[in-house]
Amino acid sequence: MSDVLESAIAAMRASPAGDDGEVADATRERLVRSLEVRERHHRQLTAIATVLVVLLGGTGAWAWSSGAIARIFSAKEDEPTVPAPPPLRPAPARATTVPNAEPWPAPAEAPATKPAPAPAPVPAPAPAPAPRRIAPPAPKPAIAEVEVLYRRAHELHFRNGDRSAALAAWDAYLAAEPSGRFSVEARFNRALVLVRLARYAEALAALEPYARGDVEGGYRRDEAAALVDRLRALVAGEGSAMAVNGGGATGD
Repeated sequence: MSDVLESAIAAMRASPAGDDGEVADATRERLVRSLEVRERHHRQLTAIATVLVVLLGGTGAWAWSSGAIARIFSAKEDEPTVPAPPPLRPAPARATTVPNAEPWPAPAEAPATKPAPAPAPVPAPAPAPAPRRIAPPAPKPAIAEVEVLYRRAHELHFRNGDRSAALAAWDAYLAAEPSGRFSVEARFNRALVLVRLARYAEALAALEPYARGDVEGGYRRDEAAALVDRLRALVAGEGSAMAVNGGGATGD
């Protein structure tokens, strides 16, 4: 650039007005400033171009490393495509006959299955024998009722003085409980009532078992024997009538 500047200055000096040294210096100064301005503009453009290249290169590297470019291309690949038509099925091949070929054997038939035998009939169970009917025993009177009958006969015999009523009460008790715990005493008292009613034959028949000792434990045997002797004399007609309201037969 200095060579160009020197050539311009020399040309100006060679011109008719070139003797003026101040004009030449002024011209030279303008040329220098013009060249400096051009050179400064060139450096600025070069710097701007360098910055653009650096920016573009960095942006491309970032896009490549972050996968942005791959996503752009994959988005293009994901665009809907028209499905291809289904392939045509080939026509079934016709069966060809081979000359002099033996026929295939027919499939063997499955053996016929025999029907299952019918189950043997189960015999009906024999009917259960009818239960034997046992006649229920005769109902016994309640203990309380028997005791009431005995207490009533005892009351009439010893305290009331009604001999017929006492005899009926003893008969009612012995009918309800002929072999109860009070039956021995009840029969003896009944025989005494018969004596008081002058029914000597009946009284004799009732007292003879007591006189023989046939009753349990010889119940009132001696007293019964004395009464039997007197009753026999009365029944046989010996002697006069006995006073039966008093005497030794007093009872309980």
